[in-house]
Amino acid sequence: MKMSFMTSAAFNQNPSKAKKEASERPLVITDHGEAAYVLVSYAEFQANWRASKTLFAALRDPQADDREFEPEPLGFGNRTVEF
Repeated sequence: MKMSFMTSAAFNQNPSKAKKEASERPLVITDHGEAAYVLVSYAEFQANWRASKTLFAALRDPQADDREFEPEPLGFGNRTVEF
């Protein structure tokens, strides 16, 4: 994805130009030569930023079926326990 770059001073002097560039592609605003902010159109923001997931949703396998996990019971018959 191509991005445009603009200094923070240029952004402060001409915010209309920044909005026009951000409507075409993401605009990186630099501060002292380092990327500091990114300006994007609201439509692009909505398309690329989703609502946060729960931990369960993030770790869930989407190809898995909905069966409950039932592990085999463990037997301790061959083990000796010492306290």
